[in-house]
Amino acid sequence: MSMRTISLAVVSLLLLAAPVEARRKLVLPGQRAVVIDERYSALRDRPELQGPLTQRLRRGRAVGILGASRNRRGERFYRVAVSRNTRGWVFEAAIARPGNSRDAERLLNLIEETPDDYIKARLAKICAEAFRYTPAAPRAWLILGDAGTRAAEKLTREARRRLGEHSVQHRRAYFLNYIGLDRFNRLGIFFDYDEARDCLLYDGAAFRTLARRYPRSEEARRLASEPGRSSRSDNR
Repeated sequence: MSMRTISLAVVSLLLLAAPVEARRKLVLPGQRAVVIDERYSALRDRPELQGPLTQRLRRGRAVGILGASRNRRGERFYRVAVSRNTRGWVFEAAIARPGNSRDAERLLNLIEETPDDYIKARLAKICAEAFRYTPAAPRAWLILGDAGTRAAEKLTREARRRLGEHSVQHRRAYFLNYIGLDRFNRLGIFFDYDEARDCLLYDGAAFRTLARRYPRSEEARRLASEPGRSSRSDNR
């Protein structure tokens, strides 16, 4: 193969890879915000609840705020960029602006009201990352740890129920491969297996992060004063 052919092949590969790399480094224009409530996250062509729907924005989706407007009913919408070429209007309750104390409190209230531990954990992680320099962050890490602990208990019951009276040769592998763990793992929440108690344990990462990053916070002091809170997880 000639050097010219090799060079052309290398250039072609670089050109093919460029769009992927560009997407990874995409910076949205405007003020950074994140979608927190999918109940209100319809992206519309105009600032109206009955405006044409463009797409539904998923929880955790980053957007760039380009402006704001109130319609004739007084409903507030943000004009946002969701990609390099896609713009639209989204109802104000759908998003939170990192660093905004009012939005942080609103997100924490939403987390507290959410009964499902997976959604609670996902929202808490968004809160902890988007508001890491505010008092909301240690609260979010504590909530995330508690949600992980409760999830481990529930997932243990589900895995046992699915197994029924049957026995498996590789019990640890069975529990740690249980399908219910998948969505938590994709969120960065992991579990271990306690052979003596035959149960799943949350690995305690959120509690350790809380103690390491915010040692003087009220939440860290509360965690230290309630050792049983984190000992239910694998607090290594």
